[in-house]
Amino acid sequence: MYKFLSLEWMEAYKELWNKKQDLINELNGFTASIKYKVEGYEPGVMLLVEKGAAKNVDEAKGDKYDFEMWSSIDIWKRLAINDLSPKAALLTKKLKFKGSMITAMKYMSAFEKSITMMSEIPSIFEL
Repeated sequence: MYKFLSLEWMEAYKELWNKKQDLINELNGFTASIKYKVEGYEPGVMLLVEKGAAKNVDEAKGDKYDFEMWSSIDIWKRLAINDLSPKAALLTKKLKFKGSMITAMKYMSAFEKSITMMSEIPSIFEL
């Protein structure tokens, strides 16, 4: 079990991401830094994606990220157990998002896959 959005959790997420060849193929032209955090808790964690593959995870430092996603721990949990769809969470602003909406819409299917695969990581949802 991993504490949700800890560095250890993110390493497991990165490993899982890189096992999902369909996700990597879908994101073949996508390179970005993505910050994830629980609302109200800093610094959060980041994932670097290069040409669709997850390359690096780290503690989020600074404020220069291509994309940022944050929500309450309860919403993250609902997303991670597939009780709430990523698209619905974005549209209802339960999952907050910062970054190019045009790019996000272009890769919406891959975004949804990247969020729903969180359910595959044994997680502890506590702050």
